[in-house]
Amino acid sequence: MRVHADAGPWLLDTEGRWRRDTEVTGPGMEAPDGTGGRLPRSPTVSCRHGFVQPLRQRRRKVRQALGRRNRAGTGAAVISMSTLGLIGSGHIGSTLARLGVAAGLEVVLSNSRGPETLADLVAELGPRARAATPAEAAAAGDWVVVTVPLKNYRQVPVAPLAGKVVLDTNNYYPERDGQIAELDAEETTTSELLQRHLPDAKVVKAFNNIFFAHLAALARPSGAVDRSALPIAGDDPEAKAAATRLIDLLGYDAVDAGPLGDSWRFQRDTPAYVVPYAKNPQGRGISVDDPGVSADAATVRAALAAAQRG
Repeated sequence: MRVHADAGPWLLDTEGRWRRDTEVTGPGMEAPDGTGGRLPRSPTVSCRHGFVQPLRQRRRKVRQALGRRNRAGTGAAVISMSTLGLIGSGHIGSTLARLGVAAGLEVVLSNSRGPETLADLVAELGPRARAATPAEAAAAGDWVVVTVPLKNYRQVPVAPLAGKVVLDTNNYYPERDGQIAELDAEETTTSELLQRHLPDAKVVKAFNNIFFAHLAALARPSGAVDRSALPIAGDDPEAKAAATRLIDLLGYDAVDAGPLGDSWRFQRDTPAYVVPYAKNPQGRGISVDDPGVSADAATVRAALAAAQRG
C-alpha cells in the first residue's frame, strides 16, 4: 500500500490514517485506524491481510526500534524535569511519546476520548508517562504538540497554551477535514489557522512530513553520521530555537524552512513530504513496509527548495 499518491484511491497518511483522494461515498468497511474513514468493499482486498496486518507489523517494528534506542541511549543531553505535552495520541503522538520517554522527558498524553483510554500506552511507556485531559496536557508541557485531525483544531484548548511553544503536526486532507476555502485558495496554511486559534501561543510547524514508522526508526544521537533532519517553520525565533532543542532531544536535526507562511513547502504533495525518508520511494508515494533511510539537512533543504504551489 502507498502512504501517498498514485497507487489507487486509498492512501495512508503520515499518521497512519487511511484516506482517499476523492470524497468518500457509499457503504464500506471501516478503516483500520478507527478514524471513521471507509474502505471499499472488494473481494480482492482483505482487511486482515491487505491493510491491518502490514500496519500492525509496522507498529511492532516501531516499538522494537524504540526499545533498542531506549536501552542504547540517544547521546543527547536530557533536560531534567522537562515535560512534553501531547494533544492527540495517535500514530504520530504515540511515537513522539515513545521518543520523549527514551530521551528522558516526562510525557503527558491526551486525546479526545479521555485519559482512561490511554491506560495501555501509559503502561507501556512506564513511570515517565501519564494520561490527562487536553487542557491538563497543555498546562503541563514545556513543549506541547498538537497532533489532531485538522478539522478538530478549534477544539484545542486556548488559555493553557498562552505563551507556550506549540508544535503543529497537521496536514490538510479535504476528504477527512472537509473543504477549507482558505487552504484551497492557498491563502493561508494549516499552521497559520492554528496560530489564529491560539493567538497567545507560539506555533511551530513540525513532524508533519514524515511517516510515523520512519519517525521512530530514523532517530539517532546528536552527531551521528546518518542522522536525519526535519523541517520546521515558525514566526517566533525563540520558539523555533525551543522546537529545535526538542527535535534534537528526540533524535533529529532541524532545518528552518522560514515563517509559518512558508510551511506549505513541506505539506502533502510536495517533494519534502514523506519521500525523503523512504528507502524505496515510488514516485511521490512509499510502501507501508518501507524500512526508511536517513535524510540529512542538505537533502531536506533541496526538497524544500523544489516545492511549488499551484
